[in-house]
Amino acid sequence: MTEILRALSADHPARAEAAATVVRFLDVAVAATGRASFYNTRDEQLALEQDAHRAMVALDRRLYAGLVCSPGATDRSRQLGVLHLLDTPAHEDDGTAVYDAVAALTVPRRLKLFGLLAERRVNNARVRRLILRTVLGSASLELWSVRYRDKLADALRHAWGLRMSGILRSILTRLLAGARLDAKEQRILAREIDRWAADPALARECVAFVLGADGPYTLPLPVAYRAARTDLAAGAALPFETLEGLRGRFHPNEKPARVLELTAERLTAGQRLARQRHAERAGVEVEVDLDRYDAVRLYLYAFATGMTDDLAAALDRRAAAGAAGLDLADRRIALVLDGSASMRGGLDQPLRPIATVLALRDALRAAAAECHDVWIGGVPDGRLVRPAGATSAAEALVAALRTGAELIVVIGDGYENAPAGRFAQVLDAAHTLGIAVPVVQLSPVLAAEATGLRGYAPDLPLAPVHRPEALELAWCRLMLTIDPAAAVPALLRLAHLEVTG
Repeated sequence: MTEILRALSADHPARAEAAATVVRFLDVAVAATGRASFYNTRDEQLALEQDAHRAMVALDRRLYAGLVCSPGATDRSRQLGVLHLLDTPAHEDDGTAVYDAVAALTVPRRLKLFGLLAERRVNNARVRRLILRTVLGSASLELWSVRYRDKLADALRHAWGLRMSGILRSILTRLLAGARLDAKEQRILAREIDRWAADPALARECVAFVLGADGPYTLPLPVAYRAARTDLAAGAALPFETLEGLRGRFHPNEKPARVLELTAERLTAGQRLARQRHAERAGVEVEVDLDRYDAVRLYLYAFATGMTDDLAAALDRRAAAGAAGLDLADRRIALVLDGSASMRGGLDQPLRPIATVLALRDALRAAAAECHDVWIGGVPDGRLVRPAGATSAAEALVAALRTGAELIVVIGDGYENAPAGRFAQVLDAAHTLGIAVPVVQLSPVLAAEATGLRGYAPDLPLAPVHRPEALELAWCRLMLTIDPAAAVPALLRLAHLEVTG
């Protein structure tokens, strides 16, 4: 790791530039979602992400590969990381980074990544190996084949090409019909399917189903899929979304509640949360294990359905887990929390920014010896806060300074409008008066026009935090603005790298 150690050393002439590159990448890795925000368009956010990734991989490819796999990085950043690594010549330092990043993605996001590879025409030997090994080598291939049939077909066609995909479909159709394959056909199946598969026989049938071969099939889920087209109940073994799609297409007179009834025991964690209210209205019992969801997701659920005792208890447990790695047990802190109208977020992810603020509030409260909350705008609603009002950050800072806290943490998007610039003036005045309480900012939202994050004051140390699990990365980001050399060990630890050279 000599590159990053040299670049961030105290006497390196490009130290400030290197630190700025890492800081901007961490902002993107932790907070970027590829979506519009309250203030920025999707295209502006995408341009910021691409620039940050390109600069970081140019600075230190091995560190870049490690950081996109770190726990605090978003799935979005992992996807872009894999794209950048696969779209450039392979490097010996890449190691297993690409496979590690892909393994950390959920299956839908993994398939979306394969779609992005096809969209950008990235198709080399590494890409083909990645897709075939990841798909055909999965122990869940049969389930994936019915749940994600179309997306799997797109991924496999990208790996094999249209011609070879057609050849495989033809060979597998004959195989399923009981025909004897000649030596050439056997070699094709062995080369294209069997060598990547955990179970070659199962993989062959799943590929046949995904590519649209007629069958007949023997695996339970493809059989259930075909049967459900004429008898909805025959598809009871299928995933909820698969059976719901078949209901809409072949059984329009059946009510959605029937699908919930048939698949209630096999709903995924996300579906259990999303479908809870529908299930209650339909009289279908769906158990939800709240401990399977992160704090941001739980707060979004609470905004949609209302806060309950069970939800509050699950949030408390999440807060304790998020606080475990923070060294604040002997500190009195004050939190300046942005609940203004801009924290409603964009149209595609409404209320996510305020849900993140609430989740971070809980974790910091749980970590500190003593904690005071000061809100900027917002309408209290029990444990929730509904975004509303202007951003009068200066008044909140004054109130926080009066608490006698040893550390003030501001959590907000950095946009101040009541009036703009007053926060910085108050902070300067406090320093002039000899008030030396450290003030730092955590932001749940990227600001494209600021090429990263927007601070409430020009020199305010700030870091992105998209969810409490990313707090360690946020601390590392703060250290890079204060003492870059001291941040190197934390960077290497997060990237699972050793200090050498």
